[in-house]
Amino acid sequence: MIVRALGISHRRALLDAELVPLAARVRGRVIEIGSRRAGRGRFADPAAVGCWVRMDIDPRHAPDVVGDAMRLPLRDGVADWVVCLEVLQYVIAPEVAVAEIARVLVPGGHTVLSVPFLHRADAPTDRHRFTEARLRELLSVGGLRIEHLTPQGGFFGALAHHVRQAAAQPRRRAVRWALGALVVPVGAALGATDRLAAVRRSAFLSSFSTGFLAVARKG
Repeated sequence: MIVRALGISHRRALLDAELVPLAARVRGRVIEIGSRRAGRGRFADPAAVGCWVRMDIDPRHAPDVVGDAMRLPLRDGVADWVVCLEVLQYVIAPEVAVAEIARVLVPGGHTVLSVPFLHRADAPTDRHRFTEARLRELLSVGGLRIEHLTPQGGFFGALAHHVRQAAAQPRRRAVRWALGALVVPVGAALGATDRLAAVRRSAFLSSFSTGFLAVARKG
């Protein structure tokens, strides 16, 4: 159980806590940008979705459509929802990708989008980190109106995220078990500390975050 818990980051666990309830809102034609068949976290295709198309720039990930987020190979207004989770940090020009998301949405369509802030660089193409202000600017590019924007963790959540990632690095299973026995309960305690009213009211402690999740509407 401990090794399994270390399989996803603290940030991904926080994202799932918001994404799983959100799944009930997702309807119609859905485009997921940056999708792998072996998905991360617990967010999966809702049963009510009529069509869920996975798109990725790398054909090795077995997407339904191979395409670049900055040049979506789709007509205008074809999607009711666009899902774009943990992708924009790898895109050369995130503002172009967000404009493309807005273009392919129907009027009144939605996008759910997540971006990292305090997170390690995890690939050679990992280019960007986003503050809340920058994410708001990006979403305004295509005339998208934010309905919901939340940080994933504060000061203590960001600390738990880094500690959990470090604990998952050793190759030896026995070492991961030993670290997990310590890290999992400590991470839970840090996450609970983030939820204290005094912590949420602190301008300093609340200025930290692992990243942000936003839901925005076109038009």
